This record gives sequence, structure tokens and C-alpha cells, in this order.
Amino acid sequence: MKIIMGSVSKGFALKQAIKAHLEKQGHKIIDVGCYDTDKFYKFPSVAERVAKALQDGVAEFAINCCGSGTGASICTDKYKGICALSCESVKTAELARIVNDANCLCMGEGVVNPELGCEMAEAFINARFQDMDGIPPKVLEFWKEARDEAYSKGTIAGEREIETL
Repeated sequence: MKIIMGSVSKGFALKQAIKAHLEKQGHKIIDVGCYDTDKFYKFPSVAERVAKALQDGVAEFAINCCGSGTGASICTDKYKGICALSCESVKTAELARIVNDANCLCMGEGVVNPELGCEMAEAFINARFQDMDGIPPKVLEFWKEARDEAYSKGTIAGEREIETL
């Protein structure tokens, strides 16, 4: 599977650990930056690069890392067709896919250690929308409706260089 990955300096080590783990499993990683920790990188610019790759169909899923996961999530989620959620556990990463049909997992290097990040990434990419036993049909229909509304909002991402301070 192809997976888009992005980070800023504060998420770089987490991204690299997850990237290595997923590549060992045979996944193809498309890294849209940042590529080092020499500068302070602005998370909105990386988020737009992640969103653009998702909108262009480069991959089905993305993982975007920053210090807390919050900035990456807020900035990536504002684009049309993107559902980016910040998660801090395997269960929330899995439910982001099952309930929300999220296509971008955001994590914070200051909150999630590399081992947990790898477990979360696996749970996220292996979970399927609405794949949960015992959910009433009305709830499943609501999940679809909420997903469709969320995905329809936002703007189209453009080509963007990674910005630094």
C-alpha cells in the first residue's frame, strides 16, 4: 500500500520510525517533507502538501506528525476530501477509520513514542470504515452522512513549498 507521510521538525523522529516500520512491512512511503531537523518548519505548509497528495490520489492514506498532533490535524483537515484526526492511542487511531473514515492520521512526537506510533499506524491503515459488529443500521447511516458532509467541505490544496522561519 502507498502511504503519504509528512512532518515538521518536532515530528521528524516519529515520522522516520513509522516510515521505517511500514517500509519493512512492504508499504511504499511517499514522504512530502520535512527531510531534516535543521530548521523550524511551518506545519501549515507540510499539511497542505499532505492534503494535495491525498487529493491527487497519490495514496489512500496519510500520516502527518508534529509536536502534539494538533497543528498537523487542524491544518490538514481544512482541505476538501480530507479527514485528518489527531490520535494518541491505538484505539483512537482504529476508531478514526471505523467511525469517521479518516484518511489522515496525525500524531505528536511529544505525546506518542515511536513504538506506539508504529502500532497506531498499523491499526489505522488496517481498519475499515463501519467494520464494527453490533452497530444499528441507523447509526451506520449517520456515520456515512457525517463522513460525506465532512469530506465535502474545504478547499483544494495547491502546490506549496515547505516554509521555514
